[in-house]
Formats: sequence, structure tokens, C-alpha cells
Amino acid sequence: MTDRRSFLTSLALGIGAARPGTQAAPPRRTTMYLAYTSFAVRMLQGRDILRSTAEALSPDTFRQLCARFGASGGQIDHSQLPLQTPSALEAVRASFVQDGIELEMSIPSRSLESPEAYAQVVAVARAIGATRARVALLSGRRYEHFETAAAWAAFTEKWRTTLLRMRPHFDRHRLDIGIENHKDWLAPELAALLRAIDSPHVGACVDFGNNLALLEDPDETIDVLAPFAVTTHLKDMAVRPTTDGFELSEVPLGRGLLPLERYTAAIRRARPDARLCLEMITRDPLQVPYRTDRFWVPFDTAARAAARVRQFETRVLSQAWAQPLPRITGLAAAAQLEAEDENVRVSVAYARDVLKLESP
Repeated sequence: MTDRRSFLTSLALGIGAARPGTQAAPPRRTTMYLAYTSFAVRMLQGRDILRSTAEALSPDTFRQLCARFGASGGQIDHSQLPLQTPSALEAVRASFVQDGIELEMSIPSRSLESPEAYAQVVAVARAIGATRARVALLSGRRYEHFETAAAWAAFTEKWRTTLLRMRPHFDRHRLDIGIENHKDWLAPELAALLRAIDSPHVGACVDFGNNLALLEDPDETIDVLAPFAVTTHLKDMAVRPTTDGFELSEVPLGRGLLPLERYTAAIRRARPDARLCLEMITRDPLQVPYRTDRFWVPFDTAARAAARVRQFETRVLSQAWAQPLPRITGLAAAAQLEAEDENVRVSVAYARDVLKLESP
């Protein structure tokens, strides 16, 4: 495995590298999509006080990046789209179509709260040719955001009530929505919510690695959510113990602890039409302080059971990196961009050559 990963890393680093006096050949295409969040460094470096993070990555820049790395599609954020006039949206659609790149859209959770807001995002999705969308119901992390168990319970009840009320509108508009396990819902909790909604147009955006932050076995995440998959955030993860818990990082595909060949096969077997979309966020590690009492406040007793924690430590933390996890803090701006490009290149090569996600 190490030899194969080293080979793929060397191969990926050569993509786009031309000899003096020659032009780099474009990479072979993959069926994998790229999430806009795979270019978080670019978004942060381009942000100013008048723009959100995603807005700093223009649709044209995102299209060029998808083409450059050989992606067949892109998961674009609603806030990236300019003005959202019919002519502007048609121009975005035409530019992606010209490059043979399909689109799905990431939408804000507030767009699911009323028929009017939902109709607006559906219209935008239709205008750019997107037939499915990803949404995160919580922008933060469960163990940081909620200070009491009652606050988490209120959050879950709010969304259960809201989404049940909105079901007729989901069914009428027929835009397939994938709710992400965004370091908020444990897989069984999200599955229960989706079963309650019981709409053919509401499923999951299955993130392969997020629920490690909730001490969930990644096998359980995939097994439980694969039958609901609309789209995905395909990623690999690395961990490293700390005094309070562990650090958690996205790392290039094939370098982390997740059995990606098995997981992608499970998604494709359960939901053949689900998109496999890379989310490779280049950033500092996230802190998961599960050894503190504060971490467990919004979890029930089953989640914090000692046997469950020990199982996670045995199965996941036993695969921790000995060396420090990658960081971008302290790197010059150019070096941060180089790290981001390398991470995406390595991941695309692994997806294409090992996961067999090569475009015909």
C-alpha cells in the first residue's frame, strides 16, 4: 500500500508540470466532481469585508479549476453565483457546458425554511442546469455550537417540523436535496430524520469523514447513510492524539485511514446515481476535545458510553499519524496555494487510478 501511494503521489505531482519549452497536457478526466470547498485557501485569500468566503471564488475561476484538475463536475455554492439574473446564470451554465462540466449546487439552510425561499433557490439551480443540491443544516460543529442538551433537542425538533412542513414543496419542485452529516447529526439520527420526511427528493450528502469528529465509526457512517445518498463529500482523514482528545484533518485521498475503495463501492452499489464529489479542504487540523465534559453536553448517554468511546479509540485512534498533521498557518500565501493544488492533484489521481473513477 505504501509503495502504491508513493507512486500515485509522484504521478499526481507531475500533472500539469511541463518541461521547459513545452505545454502541459491536461489530466485525464475523472467522473468525480469537485466541491468549491476544495479551494478554501483561494477563497480565504480572495475574501474582503464585502464578500462571503465562497463569493471570493468566482464561477469562472471555479470552472477553470475543475477543468484544470480533470473533474467532470463541480459543486458550486449559491453565494458564488453573480447577481442571479437570468442572463448572468445562463452565462454561467453555458461556460460550464462548453467545458463539459456538470453542476450541482450547495444551498443555505435558510432556503429550506419557507416555500418562497425554496422556490428561489430551485429557480437558480434550474438556470445553471443543476438537478441536485447539498445543504448543511448547521454551520458550526455540534460539540462547539450547543451549550445544553436542550439546545440540541430544539435544533433537531425545529428541522424535523420544518422539513415535514416543506415536503409538498420538495415533491413539487423535484430538486434532489442531500442533507450533509456536517459534524452535527450522527448517521442514525440523520437517517431517522430522512425516514420521517419520507420524500424521494430528500436524501443525504454523505460526508465520508465528518462524523469522526463525533466519535462515530466511519463504517457505520457509510453503512447507515449510503442508501440515502444524493451526493457525497468524498475525502480521506488523518488523526493525531492530543491531551484533550485528537486533531482531525482532511488529507489527500489514499494517505489517510479510510478504506475508500470499499466506501465508494458501497455508495455506488446503494445509489448508483449519487455523485462522488471531492472535498479536500486544505487547512489546519480541527480540534476534537472529546476528553472534556463540555464536548459531550449535546449528546445522549448512548453516544458517550465508555464502550463506544473505547471502540473508537481502538479502531480509529490506533491509526493515528506519528508525525504532525499538515498545517497552513505560517506558510506564505504562495506556499498555501501550492499545498492546496498538490492536495487536489494527488486526490484526483487516486480517484481516477485507484478508485477507478476515470471518465470514459
